[in-house]
Amino acid sequence: MRRLQAWQYLIGIFAVFWVIFAVVLIFFSDFPFYIISMALTTITMLSLLIIALAWAYTHDY
Repeated sequence: MRRLQAWQYLIGIFAVFWVIFAVVLIFFSDFPFYIISMALTTITMLSLLIIALAWAYTHDY
């Protein structure tokens, strides 16, 4: 059986973090919608960058 690679674990970890972060920002804070949108977009882009770097590292790019 093949083991999962690091970038595949990171996808799950960042997805769970993003959902928890979104719930906290939306329901437990009193921030305006555009600040919540900017925060979630920033977290998404940084997560995608880290996943892309992990993928490139495992594929020798």
